[in-house]
Amino acid sequence: MSKKQNNIFNFITILLVGFMATSFSSFGGDMKQQLAEADSLFKLQKYTESFELYEQLLNDKNEASPQMLMKMAYIKEGLGDYSQALLYLNKYYLQTSDKRAQNKMEELATENDLNGYALSDTTFIKGLVNKYYVEFNILLFSVILFLFGIVLYRKFKSGSNATPYAISAVVILLLFLWVTNFELSEPRGIIIENHAYLMTGPSAGADLVEVVKKGHRLKIIEEDGIWIKVDWNGQEAYVRSKMIKRVS
Repeated sequence: MSKKQNNIFNFITILLVGFMATSFSSFGGDMKQQLAEADSLFKLQKYTESFELYEQLLNDKNEASPQMLMKMAYIKEGLGDYSQALLYLNKYYLQTSDKRAQNKMEELATENDLNGYALSDTTFIKGLVNKYYVEFNILLFSVILFLFGIVLYRKFKSGSNATPYAISAVVILLLFLWVTNFELSEPRGIIIENHAYLMTGPSAGADLVEVVKKGHRLKIIEEDGIWIKVDWNGQEAYVRSKMIKRVS
C-alpha cells in the first residue's frame, strides 16, 4: 500500500474511532462521590435525603445509571407518587429493556387507570439499542471500517470495482443515523400533576378537551414555550409544560 493510501486509511480510522469514542461516557470524580453518598443514604433507608441527591445528579448531568433510576422509582412508589415512579421506571426501561420494569409500569397503569403504557415495537427496539449502545456502535463501525478497507484495497490495489462496497458502507451508516435519530426518537411525557387541562390550542382561552389526572403517558408532538402539543387518544391537544415531564 502506498504512502497516500496509508494516509487515507489512517484518516478514516481516526474519524471512525473518534466517532465511537463519543458513545462512551463516565461519571466525573465529584459525581461518583455524590452518587456514593446517595447510595449510602439509600442503604440507611434515608430515602428522602438520598432522592434529593439522585435528583440533583440527574438534573445537573442529565444522565443516570439504571440502578440509580430504579432506586428513584422505588422511593417514589413508596411515597405513593405513582406518576414519578412511572417516570423513572420509563427511563430505566429505555436503558435496559428490562421486562420486569415494563410489567411494573403496566401494573401501576392498570391500578390507576392510566393510558399510554402498552408496549410498542418501537419502544422495545429503542430499549435494546440503548441497552447495547456501545456494543452496537462497535459492531456497526467495525463493519463500516471493514467495508471501507475493501473499498481501498479494490480501488488502489486490485483495481476492481469498489462501488458496491462503498455504497453498502454509506447505506449502513445512514440507516443507523436515521433509526437512532428519527425513527427511535419519538418523545413521550408523563403528566405529573393532577387536574391537567388538555386544550384544543396553546391558550388558556382555547376549548377544553379533557381534564386528566397525573400518570398518563402521552406522545409529545411539539414543544412550544409554555405549551406542549400532545397526542391524547388520537386527538391533538395542548398541555402546559409544567404539567408534563418528558421521558425521552
